[in-house]
Amino acid sequence: MKTGEILHPLRVALTGKKHSAPPWEVAAILGKDKTIQRLKDAKEKLRKKLLLIYPTMVTEAPITLGMLSAVAKQEGWETDCIVNTFKKPLVVQDFVQKAEGADLVGISMITFDVLFVYEIVRALKEAGHKVVVGGAHPTDCPEECIEAGADIVVVGEGEDSLREILRGEFTKGIMPRKPRVNLNKQPLPDLSIYDQDLFKGEDGLIKGFHRVYTSRGCPGCCTFCDWQVFRQTMKEYNVYKIVQEIKRRRDEYGINSFSIADDCFTVNRDRVLQFCKLIKKLNVDWRANARANLVDLEMLKRMKDANCHSVAFGLENGDPETLMKIGKMVTIEQNIQAPKWAHEAGLEVYGCLMTGFPWETPKHVENNIKYIHELWDAVSLFQVSGSLMPFPGTAIYRMYNKEYGFTKYWLKPEFQKLGIQVYQNALNPLKVSTFYQRYLFDDTYIQKEYFFKYTPEYKQAVRKLVKEIGRHNLEFMFKGQPNKQKWIMRLAKLSMWGYDHLPGLETTVGGALYHHKNRSKIELLRDKRRGISKRYTNPN
Repeated sequence: MKTGEILHPLRVALTGKKHSAPPWEVAAILGKDKTIQRLKDAKEKLRKKLLLIYPTMVTEAPITLGMLSAVAKQEGWETDCIVNTFKKPLVVQDFVQKAEGADLVGISMITFDVLFVYEIVRALKEAGHKVVVGGAHPTDCPEECIEAGADIVVVGEGEDSLREILRGEFTKGIMPRKPRVNLNKQPLPDLSIYDQDLFKGEDGLIKGFHRVYTSRGCPGCCTFCDWQVFRQTMKEYNVYKIVQEIKRRRDEYGINSFSIADDCFTVNRDRVLQFCKLIKKLNVDWRANARANLVDLEMLKRMKDANCHSVAFGLENGDPETLMKIGKMVTIEQNIQAPKWAHEAGLEVYGCLMTGFPWETPKHVENNIKYIHELWDAVSLFQVSGSLMPFPGTAIYRMYNKEYGFTKYWLKPEFQKLGIQVYQNALNPLKVSTFYQRYLFDDTYIQKEYFFKYTPEYKQAVRKLVKEIGRHNLEFMFKGQPNKQKWIMRLAKLSMWGYDHLPGLETTVGGALYHHKNRSKIELLRDKRRGISKRYTNPN
């Protein structure tokens, strides 16, 4: 048979031998092939396009967009995304430009910087786009999002609601909350959607790809936490499915250190032990979050044996009254025992503490300091940002917003870009925070009384807490470097003095001199010490 000849399909099928089609059939066969190709091309053009937007500046790939992209692709849609990052900050027009040709635009929205998000919504609407918003803030404030111009607001989890929207079953307004989704019926995150260069660190790690969810929800109902999105119902992925996903990311992206991003990984003891048995075979490091009343020594030892690097406890406070008022449902004794068990098991312990509650007095703070001393050797690192921030949807917000006058504070310009650390979402962190707040503990919300009013005595007590947290953490971060620890503490004390006696001077000078767009060195060092940037191997 000569090159370029057309085979006769019927004769090939009947005889199993190659037969050239007679000349009078070649044209028909070629015409059929071209028709099929034209139909395929037309089908591709008819596929609708969904653009997913994450407008808040981040350093990691937000995996939630990958979850939604996977759902959309199952529904036959093309997907793309645009993420606002510190590496490449975006303006409103960037989002509008990216949306050109999209049939639907979905925005994943949190409370930080809502005025900027609403600008994006309005600009997209002016350009003729249909806009869906979802996430924690739309769940808490759905009417506000409609008033800002959104066509559809998703309340609660997004997967099943997105399917209805893509199928045209819901077209306008606030979607009724759906029952909790069956996680095991959902596709795994679509990691191909991201511009990976935006999230690649100096070590080659694609930040965010190390973050894996094995469940959703938390059994707690703390008054400072906005748990309305998932409510108190726990939903779990099949452990085998999660371990396979970790293996895929290890093999495809060279990630050997993972963060289990569940609110509380240790709710189901048997499941934790099953996970440990399976993940141990992959030879990867990992870390997880836990509650002090949902661990035991044997579990923690099994986690360590399965290459768990560290565990973070939401300890919150060392004062019994505050623990009771925030609805933590743990005792001081449990909050002391759990970190000590984890330390005994060989795990590094990360302790999350909070302060700034409106009922607190210097005595409450003193109890917190005593608590830190009790756990001095067991805890490796205490959280450096724990000043209370009353998010919408929390009981704290509902209880105190009218009394202290911060109702809908997120709609005021001066409250934009505020995270759990004031400098967290700032392009120029030195312009909004001082040396001691970055290196020891960020108490800006308390010292400047962003939300609540505090007595001078209370503020001074918090300063003592800041110093003790900082002194403890510096010992861990700069092991074997006592002189460096002393110099940082001296500079921090000088920073505190300047904050009190020359207010605004440090931030004015520091902000003018700052030109670096990446996160501060101290934050990167904390990640390294916690094992987040610990190991990476190139799969190629």
